[in-house]
Amino acid sequence: MEILAKYSSQCLKHFGRGALLLLVSVAAGFAQKLPQPTRVWSVGPLTKSEPVMGIAFGAGGATVTGPHVDSQTGSVFAATPSVVFAGDRIVLASMVGMRRVEDAQNPEEVYQLLSLDEKTGEVKDSREFVGFGVRAIFATNDAHVIISGTKVLRLTPDLKDDDSFDFYATGHRFGQVENVSPDGTTLGSETSPGFELIDARTLKTTELTASPAVDTSVSTKGFVTDNVHWIRDYPKDLAFITYTDAAGEHLLYHGKCSGRPQFLSDNLVLEPGCKSPLIVDTHGNPVRKLFVKGEFSYAGVSQNSKRFALQVASFSRMHSIKQERFVIYSVDTGD
Repeated sequence: MEILAKYSSQCLKHFGRGALLLLVSVAAGFAQKLPQPTRVWSVGPLTKSEPVMGIAFGAGGATVTGPHVDSQTGSVFAATPSVVFAGDRIVLASMVGMRRVEDAQNPEEVYQLLSLDEKTGEVKDSREFVGFGVRAIFATNDAHVIISGTKVLRLTPDLKDDDSFDFYATGHRFGQVENVSPDGTTLGSETSPGFELIDARTLKTTELTASPAVDTSVSTKGFVTDNVHWIRDYPKDLAFITYTDAAGEHLLYHGKCSGRPQFLSDNLVLEPGCKSPLIVDTHGNPVRKLFVKGEFSYAGVSQNSKRFALQVASFSRMHSIKQERFVIYSVDTGD
């Protein structure tokens, strides 16, 4: 599998493995013919798979398969969420399988972290995690890496420990970090119930709400969700974007099409669920509509909030990807 690193998403949850491919492209508007990406380097496979147990669901119920080497995804997009830029390094997380651990009742997940030289693709450092339950990997605005799992680790680009955050030490029975603000300064933590913002440099927390909350994206001031509890006020609508900050909840959008809203900046939110994705501001004002040919998914935003990426794909009757490309948009103009 090849991982598209240059415009990788930082906030999705699937982890990829295999070869790493770095692509660059010059900017172009839709009035011009889109340029072809140029390969800078590729390297791989980078990790060796370990046997895993599988489960499949069919008409006869669930079927458990024996130990086997995990299959590879055919989608570049599905592989990118585990890749981030950290200074002059590219850091990726790969789930390589399951391993039995002494005194553990069940096998535990094994993840490998790799730190590559951005210019050459050479693997500079590696590190293994067993039973950490890696959920996501993020890049901070000071060239560090955040690993979210059973706790939060802050690492240097060469994968050395810099700091850590333990959910239980702050008095919570549960904690989960799945999103980072576009600028890389702020993490969102679901404390069930409740929600906190975590400073990505100091790992200090600020409580935002004590009410139950699940975020789809986070900014430096709050979070957005696609929770449908507004349906009592708008029973004919199917989709809602709710923004929560220190002042409370704000309904930004309600309509017929729904997706997972994503911050493009502290003040702009993308609604990717419509045939033509929408950008609204945090006051609920529509900013612009984008016209996209084909099925698409949000694929990431740059830390300066100048550009964001969509994955655009076509699928076969068996739902496998026939064609896949990435389109880079200007946040300011929509070009």
